Amino acid sequence: MSTYQEKAKECKCCGKHVPLPTVLKEYNGLVLCPTTFSNVIEYKRIWKAAGHRPMGNIRKHFSEYVQQIVEGSVND
Repeated sequence: MSTYQEKAKECKCCGKHVPLPTVLKEYNGLVLCPTTFSNVIEYKRIWKAAGHRPMGNIRKHFSEYVQQIVEGSVND
């Protein structure tokens, strides 16, 4: 198994990405692929702008995994 494949296992969503990411990001101690990292940052930005959990018509565009990460860190 290549170094990229080993590192990619650290992100829970990497099995969904083809090709696997060659760079990983860290967010609150979690290792994330660049796509998930960007989605986390954007979802948190939307949450803070609204002042509360985004409405369903916005949440539907973000994975449950992204929502869980942000909900666990919203007070940071």
